[in-house]
Amino acid sequence: MNPSAPASQAAREACGRWFLANRSVEAAPNDPAALVGRAASFLAMDRPWEATNDLDRALRMQTRLAGADVAAAGDEATANQRRRRHDGEAARTRLLRGHAHAACLRYDRAVADFAEAEAILSRLGGSTDRSQPTPAHAQAGLGVAYCNMRDWQRCVDAGERAVRGLPLDDVARRHVARAVETARQHLSLAAGGTVGGSRRSGGSAAPP
Repeated sequence: MNPSAPASQAAREACGRWFLANRSVEAAPNDPAALVGRAASFLAMDRPWEATNDLDRALRMQTRLAGADVAAAGDEATANQRRRRHDGEAARTRLLRGHAHAACLRYDRAVADFAEAEAILSRLGGSTDRSQPTPAHAQAGLGVAYCNMRDWQRCVDAGERAVRGLPLDDVARRHVARAVETARQHLSLAAGGTVGGSRRSGGSAAPP
């Protein structure tokens, strides 16, 4: 079996998803959902720069549509319901944009998006729907971004909160747990501790 076959198949599938997502944007260029869908396809194709462009547009459109939708509500209860729905959409978009910024190595921007997503999701409260992001997913993004920025203590702080809040089988949990372990090793070395049972000193390796 050709070892490159699975990768080629995945690339073809990603291109197919992008084609469909792109058609949706062409049909409705100001639809935030279509823009977010195409951005996700760009990320799957390892094209994060294009993804951030779509997500920037999506957030602008979401803000505009949310204001009009909430203003048109007939009563306060309806307005609050619409406001929560739009806030949830904005949090998911910011979470995705955080990953896009991280893929572009713009970790400071990634941190800003993850922190804002965490604040929104925490304000909205928990969800029983496992397909929806939670504050822990934003904390996981923060932990990995801080690790790449070599801000070890903040990585541990955010990462530990994420690990406590994520299911055992969540992919984000595995990524942030690895980042936290890397950060702990660097903190231990800085304090003159040991890693793997042997003392080490000197320069540190870049995080994964």
